[in-house]
Amino acid sequence: MKTTTQYSWNFGIQHQVTRDLFVAATYVGTHIIHIQNALELNPAQYIPGNCVAGQYGLLAAGPCSTAGNVNQRRLLNLANPQANLGYLTSYDTGGTQGYNGLLLNTNWRRGRNVNLNANYTWSHCIGLDVITLLNPGQNHVHQPYQNNGSQDRNQDVGNCAGDRRQILNATIVAKTPGFANHAMNIVASGWSFSTIYTQRTGAPLNIIIGSDVALNGFQGNSGTQRPNQVDAHAYGDRKSLTNYFNKAAFATTAAGTYGNVGAFSVIGPGFWEWDEAVSRQFRIRETQTLEFRAEAFNVTNSLRRGNPGTTFSNANTFAVINTSAGGPRILQFALKYIF
Repeated sequence: MKTTTQYSWNFGIQHQVTRDLFVAATYVGTHIIHIQNALELNPAQYIPGNCVAGQYGLLAAGPCSTAGNVNQRRLLNLANPQANLGYLTSYDTGGTQGYNGLLLNTNWRRGRNVNLNANYTWSHCIGLDVITLLNPGQNHVHQPYQNNGSQDRNQDVGNCAGDRRQILNATIVAKTPGFANHAMNIVASGWSFSTIYTQRTGAPLNIIIGSDVALNGFQGNSGTQRPNQVDAHAYGDRKSLTNYFNKAAFATTAAGTYGNVGAFSVIGPGFWEWDEAVSRQFRIRETQTLEFRAEAFNVTNSLRRGNPGTTFSNANTFAVINTSAGGPRILQFALKYIF
């Protein structure tokens, strides 16, 4: 087994535009090789047509390939029916992932009272998703030794599960100045306002059939068998909680075949949040200070939608969003006496 290896490189340009404004642009690249992966050495072979009772372990005449005779159709058992072998999973380090991103940064200050920091990332990560090494059969469907279709594992390459195509973060810290008017100075000066705003695009999702339609015996990985896409419009109403995907755009594959939907080829709902903090120190005496602080998370108390169901065979949950990706509005208040 080869050690997982990561190569990273970057190139940046920075410029102090004015005394108060700084900007930077950075390209970031990463290539990871030797990611742990797996191959099934003894998959079930799909045998088309009908067979008589007794063939391939069938108890009655019918289709030669069923979910009940997977072991009898395994590659090594066909060569030697007395072998009675199940999974023979070979672990390897053949997975790869690549990341390319553009990171834009800016910092703007207005004296001592206003400070704005913002960054925007436009990036893409692509590769083989990481499999669970401890589960036999937890391999990608397009692999050697099966006879259902392509044996090129690269056909299971898709967006990385952690890929977020666009990310925006902004923080603003502002402090009210002193005022010439005595009453106004007592009431309004010295307040600090801290704002955090985050927005990002949704996560890549893997639409799956949810059963071993290919009848290859990859039960540990049956969820990664994907359906056919029969309509170019994969999304329904992306603002809906019950019809995020266009359900009519997908169809279950024929027995013994794989679908044409790419791995992690659809994107879930995006996310945004606004958090705010307000604070001020009141000097009571030379060595005594009273600090007040109020914080609000999810100021607008807006719903952050979770990901929709992606199992096509489950009609009750497919394309339905029933989870939240963020919490409710939370308010915190603190009073601190320093002496």
